[in-house]
Amino acid sequence: MKRLPFACALFIGSACMMNSALAAEGFQVRYNISGSLGGEMFVPPDQAGLAVGIAATHVRISKVTGGDGNALQTTTPGGTVNVPGLPSAANPSYGANNVQVNATGLFDLYNLGIGYVTTERFGGGRLAWLLNVPYGVKDQRFSASATPPALNWPSSTLPSQAAKTAVTQQFDANYMSQVHGSADAESDKVDGLGDVELQGGWLMTTEQLRLLVGASVVLPTGRYQSKAGPDIGYGNFYTFRPAVQVAWLPRPDLSLATKLTVGINSRNEDNQLRSGNWVGLEAALAYMTPLGPIGLHSVVVRQVQDDSGNSYGAMRYASTNAGVFFTTRIPGLDAVMTLQNMRTVDSQYAKHGTFQQVRIVKLF
Repeated sequence: MKRLPFACALFIGSACMMNSALAAEGFQVRYNISGSLGGEMFVPPDQAGLAVGIAATHVRISKVTGGDGNALQTTTPGGTVNVPGLPSAANPSYGANNVQVNATGLFDLYNLGIGYVTTERFGGGRLAWLLNVPYGVKDQRFSASATPPALNWPSSTLPSQAAKTAVTQQFDANYMSQVHGSADAESDKVDGLGDVELQGGWLMTTEQLRLLVGASVVLPTGRYQSKAGPDIGYGNFYTFRPAVQVAWLPRPDLSLATKLTVGINSRNEDNQLRSGNWVGLEAALAYMTPLGPIGLHSVVVRQVQDDSGNSYGAMRYASTNAGVFFTTRIPGLDAVMTLQNMRTVDSQYAKHGTFQQVRIVKLF
């Protein structure tokens, strides 16, 4: 661990995000849900130079949640069925109806991060920079569960009961066909370049404290289309993310860390949807073993502003996740590897699942 620049490792870890609209775009935000706090919490201070990192993240989504934490429910509007041969006053009507959205999927994300920490000091700390380039493969599957709404006939005698039965059967078939068609349109597999990220920050370290203050800009370089279906990119908009991260070592073999991030989004130029701004909070506790640090970590992300222009209405993304990590040296490669496992424990209007990541960082 002693030859790994702290800021490079820290930046590369935080950048390996899951680019997994809609509470936020696609029930997700531009944040690394698998966690960015790892064994780098123990890296000694006063280190500088160039580092390159690679990361592979495997995401398994079990559902997309609604406001109650269960599978998402959406509402189809009510209307009137025009029956040939009947006067308009005799046409049946139907009310709004709930539809359960069942969503699952797999997402494999690969990140290349190139970071540099200056040897010069500025205000007692060093400057750190990072370029993060992601590539992803996403396979998502949607289905819908619903019961067709009942038809309300204004007249008990017009038309005949046989005609009412035939109209009802045809209506039910058309309704379910449209519901299943909308879900099927969201199901597909896609791969390509993700949203590139640029980071910069100021790092101050002592024997017991590591403080990083910085910000990043996420660019809309990933493949994205406004029509239904999966996308690698989040959308044609920018996200500015200021962040503060602190790690404290009360003793050499114990470290505690936390990270606060704010996400500020511009409007998506393709569909005019603006995802509400959000706040992310991470915490980690790690112990140094003979093989390397092992620890517990958590990620909590909350949308603090309603979406604008969201067809699903005023919904706010919320996700709470917990997991474990382990960091160790790779013999012969002079690099550091971190394994992370994270699971969603609670969510609202968000993708809910498991996240595994392996990342390797090497100093040059």
